Amino acid sequence: MTVGLLYATRQEADPFLALSAATPLAGPLPLFRLPEMIHPSCVVAVSGMGKVAAALAAAHLVQKHRVTLLLSAGLCGRLTADKNWTIGDRLRIESAVEGDCDRFGSPEAAVTCDLNWFSDLKAARLVTCDRPVFEADWRRQLAGLGEVADMEGAAVARTALFYGIPCAMVKGISDCADTNGRQDIARNLAAVSENTAATLMLELKRQANKERP
Repeated sequence: MTVGLLYATRQEADPFLALSAATPLAGPLPLFRLPEMIHPSCVVAVSGMGKVAAALAAAHLVQKHRVTLLLSAGLCGRLTADKNWTIGDRLRIESAVEGDCDRFGSPEAAVTCDLNWFSDLKAARLVTCDRPVFEADWRRQLAGLGEVADMEGAAVARTALFYGIPCAMVKGISDCADTNGRQDIARNLAAVSENTAATLMLELKRQANKERP
């Protein structure tokens, strides 16, 4: 299996890139390759923020690097308070949907993620929007679609669906998607990204071991 791992920003990606000793690759966006001792075939891309950037980067990984699974990692905001989740928790995303996509009154269908990845983590439904969620009314509206929010995940999932390959996601909670969200993200970004990087490293090694004869 060739894995295409996507982060939105260098701030989110840097702890993982440092921990894995990934090496840069040439390309139209920041690209890196993992050492084979971690995973025999994994390319990392830093897409930039938003659904369009994420979809373009994901398509590049499929077309240029022939990845057979897309993996989205990074931060998310918690939309609901009815789960026993807190800042720093890592979650396995079970489905992803666009929260700001209205198809003539009907919401976009959610895309199911590969649940063989991160099976030891709690599962969550992800809502993806092009603008961050820092308003109470907007948060309540999106909470009807999922428990956590980001700005890229559903685009990666839809790209994977388009190409007929699986998609997996791990997200770390950085904020509560409220008016303090910007400050909370700035304060928690480094620690949450470091913890997510450690979780991701273990999972990539676990998946690589499963594939070895």
